[in-house]
Amino acid sequence: MKTIIVSDLHLELDDRISEDVKNRPKLVDFIDKIRTEKMADEFVIAGDFLDQWYYPGSVDLPRDSREFYLACAKNNQDVVDALVRLIESGIPVVYVPGNHDMTMTHEILAEIVPGITQARDVPGLGRYRTGVRGEVVIEHSHRYEIMCAPDTITNADLMEYGYPMLPAGYFFARVGVQSGAEGLAYSKDESLRKDLPTPPAPDADDADACAAYEYWKVWADIINDWFPVKEGMQDKFVKVAVDGLAGEFSLDDLLPAVQPDGSLNAPLYKDVWKNWDEVQRRNLVPAPVSAEHSLKHAADNEERIEELPARVYFDVDPSVDVVVFGHTHVPGYKDFTGYDRPKVFANSGTWVDNNTDDPNNNATFVLVESTHEGDTVQTLKCLGDGKVEDIVWVENDHIRRA
Repeated sequence: MKTIIVSDLHLELDDRISEDVKNRPKLVDFIDKIRTEKMADEFVIAGDFLDQWYYPGSVDLPRDSREFYLACAKNNQDVVDALVRLIESGIPVVYVPGNHDMTMTHEILAEIVPGITQARDVPGLGRYRTGVRGEVVIEHSHRYEIMCAPDTITNADLMEYGYPMLPAGYFFARVGVQSGAEGLAYSKDESLRKDLPTPPAPDADDADACAAYEYWKVWADIINDWFPVKEGMQDKFVKVAVDGLAGEFSLDDLLPAVQPDGSLNAPLYKDVWKNWDEVQRRNLVPAPVSAEHSLKHAADNEERIEELPARVYFDVDPSVDVVVFGHTHVPGYKDFTGYDRPKVFANSGTWVDNNTDDPNNNATFVLVESTHEGDTVQTLKCLGDGKVEDIVWVENDHIRRA
């Protein structure tokens, strides 16, 4: 049984700011080739298919998610049509939610891509089990990050209707794209730096205070080091209209500050670190971690490759032999030892035109060949014109081939 997995297509509403324009024809050709040459038994999209996050803060977006996703699909009709052709040929297409499309419901996607199979477990999340022995698990993997996992607790008091879902990472993305649109991302211009009061260092034995401080540090880094913007701290430039969460927000709404009672908090995502244990329970995380750990390792791709697959799958479910994630945009591969059977992790990377997380690789995918005897897993790159190649990268001064 052959399964092809792609993720992080990031197809967007407007090609003028979309991350995936140049690679889109290559993606359509790739899907069509899978169909015409019967290259796989199933095709899996492991999240971030249609992107609701990657827009400057100042952009007005459709308020209703159904309206947004239908318009986004129309802007990428060639990809949608290729997926429909693949399904009609008898090759199943499976979708697993990502963080950038977590508000796309089962009904909305079924309307856009009739016949698509959807692997969901709780709102905004899903896992897909496949392989001839059910030994392969595929998910986007945002479930394990406090900044990206669906949060149905925090911000509940701000909702006009419905229930909350968007994590703080949504605002991270909106601010980041605003910075990029202004040509300021990672700028070293000292005049852009905001005067941010530094809270006192927390007591090392106070887990909540340590997590609050780490959350403050993330936003301080975003504002002054990663994605500075010309707007001031109080300027309401982040326009949000996602289902029941609507309004215009500022950096002051996001960056925690010391409150009169001595606590560290902000109007948006108040006490998000205190809610994290319950968020993980609701999101079916099998091996929870502390909020402080999640915040400290938010950008740690090494941990995601070296430790996360074992912690949440191999060590808790012996029947899982292959884990495939997306989300990080970094294609990867690792063999895990010390188990009674071979265990393999792979990351499917991304199809965005310019992969800032791994500049040498985009248009990447994972191929899993499952048999009753074992599995072959490859991380591959689509070159176009019907050609693919193994991804080769340097690790610890050694060449490693997926």
